[in-house]
Amino acid sequence: MYFPSLYGLFPVSLGLFVLLQLAQSERIFTKASNLFLKKWAKKQSAFIEYFRSEWLTSHNGWYEGMLHFTPSTNNALEATNRVIKDENTFRERLPLSRFKVLAFETVEKWSKSYERGLKHYSDKQTISLDLWTHGYQWAKSNKSILSTESGNLIEYYIPAGEATEITNVEVDIMKKMKWYSFDQYKIKAFSVWCITLPKDKSIWSDIMCNCPAFLKKNYV
Repeated sequence: MYFPSLYGLFPVSLGLFVLLQLAQSERIFTKASNLFLKKWAKKQSAFIEYFRSEWLTSHNGWYEGMLHFTPSTNNALEATNRVIKDENTFRERLPLSRFKVLAFETVEKWSKSYERGLKHYSDKQTISLDLWTHGYQWAKSNKSILSTESGNLIEYYIPAGEATEITNVEVDIMKKMKWYSFDQYKIKAFSVWCITLPKDKSIWSDIMCNCPAFLKKNYV
């Protein structure tokens, strides 16, 4: 996440904005944002007014829970842009007439490449050997797990970080958003991860998790 206009305006680590950006839903983002404003309203009134107007009113779609299963960055778009520059325009500034012709030629070439199987769209998450290894090591850890069932869904609650134990009280705090200051939000909102998956294994692609790894890379 990058807020170019925040540098120099707010004398606190940008990690605070990262915590807001990691909000898993609109309800959480709204409550956390209000707690953030409340915490700094008197100390940094000018900045808070700017932040409220620019990043909570005009542009408020920058938190992870805004839309699931979508890229968190434009890295893929930038990578495509680089291919166009390296293989087609050769980084030259072209007249509009020439660029139009080149654009049609590029689209035709790419379309034929996909049609002939030379290029492929990836519609599923690739699981690397490193990720499998980390998953296996995690499965052997001694973390306690709580679970509940509701209809066709099962929810698993897991302690975050290095913690190994979890209680129903901590789960209740997470589910009901029982934090009453931004400092409490920093700790309690990220102390329990919730994985939701259907009982029918054939539709496990519908799995959801509120951890940063899933929200950013769809890793559970």
